[in-house]
Amino acid sequence: MAIAVPQHPLDPLSEDEISRVAAIVRKERGDARYIFTHITLREPAKEVVMGYFGYDQKLPKITEIEREAVVVLIDRPSGLVHDIIVSLTKNAITGWTKSEGQQPTVNGLEMLEAMEIMKEDKSVIEECRNLGITDMEQVCIAPWGIGWSDIKGKRWIQAICYLSTSLDDNQYAHPLDFHPVYDVNEQKVIDIIVAKRRDSRYLRPTIPMTNHHYLPEQLGQEKLRKDLKPLQIMQPEGVSFTIRGRELAWQKWNMHIGFNYREGLVISNLTYKDMDGTVRPLFYRLSLAEMVVPYANPYEPHNHKMAFDVGEYGMGFLTNSLKLGCDCLGSIYYMDAVLNDLNGDPIWKIPKAICIHEEDSGLLFKHTEYRTGKAHSVRSRRLVVSHIVTAGNYDYGIYYYFYQDGTIQFEIKATGILNTAVLAEDEAAAPYGTIVAPQIDAQHHQHLFNFRVDPMVDGINNSVAETDVIPSEHPVGHPDNMVGNGFRAVTKVFNDTDEAQGVANLEKHRSWKIINENRIHPYAKQPVGWKIHNPSPPTLLAKPGSIVHERAIFATKNLWVTKYHREEKFPAGYHVYRSDPDHKLGIPQYIKGKKNVRNKSIVVWITFGITHIARVEDFPIMPVDIVSIQLKPTNFFLGNPGIDVPHDDKKTNRSCKL
Repeated sequence: MAIAVPQHPLDPLSEDEISRVAAIVRKERGDARYIFTHITLREPAKEVVMGYFGYDQKLPKITEIEREAVVVLIDRPSGLVHDIIVSLTKNAITGWTKSEGQQPTVNGLEMLEAMEIMKEDKSVIEECRNLGITDMEQVCIAPWGIGWSDIKGKRWIQAICYLSTSLDDNQYAHPLDFHPVYDVNEQKVIDIIVAKRRDSRYLRPTIPMTNHHYLPEQLGQEKLRKDLKPLQIMQPEGVSFTIRGRELAWQKWNMHIGFNYREGLVISNLTYKDMDGTVRPLFYRLSLAEMVVPYANPYEPHNHKMAFDVGEYGMGFLTNSLKLGCDCLGSIYYMDAVLNDLNGDPIWKIPKAICIHEEDSGLLFKHTEYRTGKAHSVRSRRLVVSHIVTAGNYDYGIYYYFYQDGTIQFEIKATGILNTAVLAEDEAAAPYGTIVAPQIDAQHHQHLFNFRVDPMVDGINNSVAETDVIPSEHPVGHPDNMVGNGFRAVTKVFNDTDEAQGVANLEKHRSWKIINENRIHPYAKQPVGWKIHNPSPPTLLAKPGSIVHERAIFATKNLWVTKYHREEKFPAGYHVYRSDPDHKLGIPQYIKGKKNVRNKSIVVWITFGITHIARVEDFPIMPVDIVSIQLKPTNFFLGNPGIDVPHDDKKTNRSCKL
């Protein structure tokens, strides 16, 4: 299906482009005392791309777009950060700044490098011997971000240590009680923190040695279920979507599929063809912009655990190479990804990084006319664009679903293995965790995701409205509420960034809409729009003033609206790693100055997620916990946009009666 086409302005950098950019920087720099943390596309401004494709006739027509890259270097061992802009069009560096006291995303290769050095460190070896471990091949080290400390500019990580009884053992069944602290730039262990016991007669716990396996070869074939018959998905005439380069067309949808080191999968230039054939612009850019996983245990070293997986590690760096028939089922189209290594070379290749396929999703609509007995039902099909990342112990399936009725769904399936800590035999996990196996504590935590929505709903200027549903203000018996059943929707449109902050309210059935006030629906007499449906709206539980609260202010509310700015893509800030809570990076900076966000080019930030009170059933491997949000057309079309989907029957889908 893929054919050679001219480059799209939002296409990720190619291998050749990454090499060219690195060569330009090396020539200017001249020495070798640095590493490349990332080389990625500097996306053109929104109004430039919209003018290029003609999404808004009020914008000037653009015929050429400069191709640019963003490069981040770190000096070793000082840790000084260099932010560089390279123009591939001009074959030259066009911007170079130094960021004092900040640290960017940790390249995955830095983590692998750290693991090997820590295992050979004398202090780590001695700590293992104190626990009776003499074979360092049995020790597993999981590098994590260390949260924050008052020593600025240091690129430190913490390590959570485990014992492994064999190559494929579930190491999280054997947690150790100490955490090395490692300086990535100086490449050495600088401290070891031993977790103190609480309410225990033991100074240090023994290592729990019982295995808790989950791989089928470890469980044994005799323990696997025998009553499952094959389930096959077939499309004998092929798929219904087409791909041209990285542009994807399916039914009435059209979009661009992007990928970068930080957000991973990015959907851009999303349009929908109306029933009269008009192509209507909907969303300029959709991405998982940040997430935070704060843990509840308040004692050191566990209170260092506040992972910002997007900004600290990068979803692109963490992306899996997918396996046909397992991760993706059916007729699959894959897209590969390429990233740079620490030398700036494009050798970090991820085959099958992005999965694209179709799947049945139940009924689209149905009605049975009781007078005649005639029933009409249409099955729904959805397009799926996805990738899967592994962030240490957790795995996240990240899915974009596009439906035939115009609905867009962004879903995350959280799975993998609980982050575990060791307990002494007489020690309790409560109130901050659950004992999921003897001496194994799974600490309570949250997974709070921030979905960045950059809209272009029928044009570049949009607004956001908040709607509450309230009972009638009139008492029962009033002429306007005679039997007391009245209720109504009350809507207000946000004017500025001070107003445009929202928290879910289930009692008021609160919802938000992205609207275009310049386009009034002919029937509803309301602005055309897209409703935000967020059924999973927890917010940050950490208290104001806490380190994680001040670093992750984006997670304290379910909705923010900011004025579009080309460089404002990340709600916790650009350089997140060990960010200073006093600086309040990201959204707090974007909303300063009470900016006007009504009928402007805007960005909407949606927070949703999971508050995970661990269960025994989540161990040794966690069944998927699914959370999602939806964007649904609201007074946008002239009717059900899926009404023209043809009826399916047993001849086409080969259903049979047993």
